[in-house]
Amino acid sequence: MVDLRRFVALACVVLSAAAALAGCASAPSYRFVDPAQQDMRYDGFLAYGAFADVAIEAAFEQALCDRLFAAGHACTSMLAAAPPTRQQDAASRHAASRASGAQATIVIELADMQTTSRRVIGHGRIAYNVRVIDNAGQQVTAQFAFDTAESARRSVSKQADALARRIVSALQAESLLYQR
Repeated sequence: MVDLRRFVALACVVLSAAAALAGCASAPSYRFVDPAQQDMRYDGFLAYGAFADVAIEAAFEQALCDRLFAAGHACTSMLAAAPPTRQQDAASRHAASRASGAQATIVIELADMQTTSRRVIGHGRIAYNVRVIDNAGQQVTAQFAFDTAESARRSVSKQADALARRIVSALQAESLLYQR
């Protein structure tokens, strides 16, 4: 009888842990691909973390480039293409995207935490807006919204890596990555 109770207790612990992990991994994401751009496939990217803090920008750009490299695609960070030691404005970043040779720019931004919907409905959790911009046509091909299940207590590098994994997964799911 003792063995049966231990087995039941162990099964409950395993099922609870699996449910908790599934809840963390399944934070909502929303994908919107322009119907006119559904046939686009990209192989080279420019990663741009549109954050005010250069260290955070570097972490998110590098994490995304690392994930894209691992998936077999070229990637350059915006900090490498338009270093912070030079003029930083929309025109300089636009010129950097054209000169980079990348087919698309992936822009990562924080969702506006000050909106009522984010504070009330989103429970104040961090969310990211991600746009894929076709560099040749200078138009948005796709837009993704990623909500996080966890708080901001994780390290910046872990948050950046988690988001990078989700971005590459979304690009694959929407068939936006060039297949070799």
